[in-house]
Amino acid sequence: MRAFRLPRLRKRLWGSVAAIGAPTAAVAPMLASVHPLLGGGVIGVGVAGIGLVLDWRITRPLSATERGAGIIAGSNPGHQLELGGHHWLGRLPETVEQLGGTVARSRREMEEAASAWTTRIEARKARLETILREIREGVVVCGTDGRINLYNRTARTLLDAEPALGLGRNINEVLNDGPLRHALGLIDPTANTTSGTDTELVCATASGERLLRCRVARLMTDDPGTDGFVITLTDVSRQTRAVLRREQSLRAAVESLRDPLTSLYTVSESLRLAQQANLGAEADRFGLMVQEETRRLTEAFSHLSDETTSMVTDNWRLEDLHLGSLISGIKKNSQSAGMPRIQCGADVWVSAEPYLLSQVIEALLVRLASALDIAAVAITGREQGSLVYLDINWSGDVVAPDQLDEWLDAGLDDVGGTVSLREVLQRHDTTAWSQADLSRVGRAMLRLPLPGAPEKTETPSAIAARPEFYDFAADEADPVLALGDQAERRLTDLDYVVFDCETTGLAPGQGDEIVAIGAVRIHQGRVMHGETFELLANPDRSIPALATSIHGIRDEDVADAPPVEEAVRRFHAFAGDAVLVGFNIAFDMRFLRLKQRRCGVRFDHPTLDALLLSIMLHDHTGEHTLEGVARRLGVGVGGRHTALGDSLTTAEILIQLFELLPDAGIVRLNDAVSAQEKMVEFRRQQRAF
Repeated sequence: MRAFRLPRLRKRLWGSVAAIGAPTAAVAPMLASVHPLLGGGVIGVGVAGIGLVLDWRITRPLSATERGAGIIAGSNPGHQLELGGHHWLGRLPETVEQLGGTVARSRREMEEAASAWTTRIEARKARLETILREIREGVVVCGTDGRINLYNRTARTLLDAEPALGLGRNINEVLNDGPLRHALGLIDPTANTTSGTDTELVCATASGERLLRCRVARLMTDDPGTDGFVITLTDVSRQTRAVLRREQSLRAAVESLRDPLTSLYTVSESLRLAQQANLGAEADRFGLMVQEETRRLTEAFSHLSDETTSMVTDNWRLEDLHLGSLISGIKKNSQSAGMPRIQCGADVWVSAEPYLLSQVIEALLVRLASALDIAAVAITGREQGSLVYLDINWSGDVVAPDQLDEWLDAGLDDVGGTVSLREVLQRHDTTAWSQADLSRVGRAMLRLPLPGAPEKTETPSAIAARPEFYDFAADEADPVLALGDQAERRLTDLDYVVFDCETTGLAPGQGDEIVAIGAVRIHQGRVMHGETFELLANPDRSIPALATSIHGIRDEDVADAPPVEEAVRRFHAFAGDAVLVGFNIAFDMRFLRLKQRRCGVRFDHPTLDALLLSIMLHDHTGEHTLEGVARRLGVGVGGRHTALGDSLTTAEILIQLFELLPDAGIVRLNDAVSAQEKMVEFRRQQRAF
C-alpha cells in the first residue's frame, strides 16, 4: 500500500535487492544439490536481511536527511534532522546541520545588506502610512476592475460592519453597487476628458449600516497596470437622519398652521357679523376664539422658526471632541481675554463644533468676569447617560434668568455677531441655565448639557503596529469560486482565508455547535495581520466542561454573542472567493456545510489542508500536531486553542510549505488538490487494514 509513497532512494534499494534475488532464485536448485543449506529460501532470507539492515542503517537515515535538508534549504535553516536510532552515515547529518547554520548566517547577512539598501524606501513607506492614518476621511484605492489595493485606518473604522473589506476584494462587495457603478461610469478612464476626472455621490454600505458621502477620482500613473480610482469616504448617516427628522418636523409645522389660519379667518368673519348685528355676547365669544387661535398660531410659528434656524446652521460640523483639551486651549488665553482664572477637570468626550463651542464658553466666561466680577471658576465635565454636563462653577450668586437670556441672545463677535450663543447651543440640542451648587454653600454654576461621544471612551481593539493596509501590486485576475480558472494558477498567486473553529464537541451530526470562528487573509503570499475575523457564536446549548477546558470559552462568554447562523453568514462574507485553508480542515468544513441551508450560503470554495500537505512532504516523521509542524518549519505558536491564534499559526505554516512544495512538483492549485486527494485515499486504505 505504501509503495507509491516510498522515497526514491528507498525504491532504488529495494529494486536492487529484487534484482539480486532474481538470479539467486535461478541457481537455487543447483546450490541445493550441493548442500541443503544453500537452498533458495536461506539465500533469499539472507538477501532480504541484508536489505533490511541497509534500509534501517543507511537508506532510512539518508531519506530523513534528504527531507531535512529540503526543510533547511527552503524553510527553516535551524531545523534539526529527525533521525531515529543508529545509522551508518557518519558525520553526514552533522555536516548538513552545520550547512544549515551557514545558510542561516548567509541569509541574515543578505537581509542586513538588503535592509541597508531599502532604508529610504521603508522611511517613505512609513511616512505614507502616517499620512494615511492621520487623514480624517476614509481612503480606498482600487484598480480599474474595482479590486481594492489600499485602504487607511479611517476607512476600516467606517466600514467595520463590512466583512468583505480586504485587499484583493471588489469594492462592489463593500459599497452599494448601483450608485457606485453609475459614478464609475462617469469617470471611466477610457472615456474622453470632457466627462470629468472625479464625481461625488452618496452611497450606502453593502450592509446598509452607514450612509457615506463618496468622492471618486481617477488615479492615472506612469506605471503600467497601476491605474484605477480613489474613493474618499465621509460618514453622513447622522447628518442625514437629522435632516430627515427636521424635514418631517417642518412639514408637520407647516400643516399645523393650516387649521388655525382657517379657523382664524372664520372667527374673524363671524366677529364682524356679530358686531354688525350688535350681538355683544356673541362678539365676546368670538373674541376669545380669536385669542385661542392666535395662541395656537404663535406656538406653531415658534416651532417652525426653531426648525428653520436649525436648518440654516446645518452646515456646522459636529466632531468627537475631548472636552478637557478644548478647555485647556481656552485656559491659555483666559487672562489676556478678560476671563476668570480657570481650573479644569473634564476628561470626557463630547460631540460638538469645536470652534463655535469654544466661542460660547469664552463669551460666558467674559460676561461672568465683567458683569459679576467673578475672578476664578472651576470647569468640570461629567457623563450622565448619553449627555455630558459641562459645569462652570464659582463662588458667588447665580446668574439671574433675565440676565442669562440677554447673554445668550447676544451675537458672537468672532463670527460677525450673526450667530447668537443660543443658536449655537440649539445646534447642539442644548441650552444653558444657572443654579446654586447644592453640594457647597455659597457657590453657583452655569450648566450646559452636551451630546456625548461614548464610542471614544471604549477601549479600541488591538491593531498590529504596522498592519498591511496597502498593496500597490494587487493581482488583477478575476478569481472564481469553482476550481476552474484557479486550477492552473500558481499557489503563491492566489488569495487564501485560513480559518479555525472552536466547538462544543467533535460530533456536528449529533448536535455539537460552533462557539467561535477565527480567520486571517493571505494576499500575494503575505499573511495580512490587519485583516482578521474573530467572532464568538451562541450555540443555543451549554458548552461542556471538557470543551471549555480546551478553548476556554464559557456559557457566559457567548450569552450575548450572535447565533451560529449569523456568525457563519458573516464568515462567508469575509471569505469571499478565496481558497479556504485549515489544519485538518475536513473537521471545520463539516460544521460549516451543515449550516449552509439554514444560513442561505454555500461553501463551495477550493480547500487546502495544511496537515495533509505536511504529512505528504514529511512522512519520515510521525509528529504532525500543529505545534510539531510549526516547530519543524520554524514558526512561532501563539494563542493556542483559540480560533484566531490557531488560524494565524496555520497561515504562517502554509507560507513555509509554499517554499517546499515546488521540490515535490507541486506548484499550482490543481497539483496541491491532487496531492491531497492521494493522501486522503492512502489514509482511507490505511484504516481499512
